[in-house]
Amino acid sequence: MRKSLLKPILWVVFILVFLAALLLWYLTSKNSKAAAGAAYPPIKVAVAQVKWSQAPRTIHAIGELEAAKQIQLASEVAGRIEKIYFQSGQFVHQGQLLLQLNDDVEQAELAQLQAKLKLDQAVYRRGQELSQVNAMSRAEVDEALSNRDVTLGKIQQLRARIQQKAIRAPFAGQIGIRRVHQGQYLQVGEPIVSLVDTQNLLLNFSLDERVVPDIALGQQLNVQLDAFAGQQFKAKVTAIDPLISKARLLQVQAQLPNPKQQFKAGMFANVLIDQQRVNALMVPESAISYSAYGETVFVATAQQAQWQVKKVAVKTGQRADGWVEVSSGLKQGQRVVTSGQLKLSDGAAVELMKGDTLETGTDQGAASEAHT
Repeated sequence: MRKSLLKPILWVVFILVFLAALLLWYLTSKNSKAAAGAAYPPIKVAVAQVKWSQAPRTIHAIGELEAAKQIQLASEVAGRIEKIYFQSGQFVHQGQLLLQLNDDVEQAELAQLQAKLKLDQAVYRRGQELSQVNAMSRAEVDEALSNRDVTLGKIQQLRARIQQKAIRAPFAGQIGIRRVHQGQYLQVGEPIVSLVDTQNLLLNFSLDERVVPDIALGQQLNVQLDAFAGQQFKAKVTAIDPLISKARLLQVQAQLPNPKQQFKAGMFANVLIDQQRVNALMVPESAISYSAYGETVFVATAQQAQWQVKKVAVKTGQRADGWVEVSSGLKQGQRVVTSGQLKLSDGAAVELMKGDTLETGTDQGAASEAHT
């Protein structure tokens, strides 16, 4: 009797325990899902659409600046420095007197020769008068003329020597640091000072032979200098070597105006040569993430009731105005994340922001519409 009553009771207890466990599991599962949803809300991100645009093609080269004219001034004759008429670093004009060597001896010789020239000229004129009355032979008159011409030649030669002792600037430019002093005896060929034409500088650089069709005389170039970060300057191609070197390089020379005298000969320069633009897929540069494994972007796609992101490897090309060319990995119209990538992981849920400062009004509207 007892056994028959105990068996139904055990079944009732078992069923009650099972129902209680089932209820507990349901409540626990529901609370876990709610907690999970509260712990990981969608991450707010800004997106931009992948679109076709005109991508630039730029050739890069490294060059060096060289003065259009640069010389080391030296004397053609020896002598003691009488006076120096320039200061180190001074700008001088063509023909300006820079240095005077002592020419007292030459000036004295010149005075003697000029006096002798007057005498020779008088003897020649007197001989001509006497020859007309047959008082002097023609040979004597010719000798007087020869003496006069010889003296005149000596004067011209001496004046040339005197001019050599007055050292002048052969062209306009900036003086370097002088290496001589007043009163010093200057030897022939001894350096005095450097003179550099800094108004126009020459830019020498090399290009791979494969880009020869893309360079021409008169072509405009963009030049960047380390000393002027963030700035670009214009240069013009003035010479192209007719020969390709054994290293398969083409030597090119351009002229870089320097009206403010801010560039210096010897500076290294980055040369940028623009080629014809091509149609390519472009994304904002802020969408690209960089790592040791390559470049990636997060692509946002609609998954049922929410947006999710997928990490996609891409290959990039030229950059211009905040945009970068993508040669593989993306398609037109896809939405890429442009901000908030640091918090993302592959498959993460996201919420698209209504505004995107990198996009035009059309793209902003598209993002907003997709969000709603």
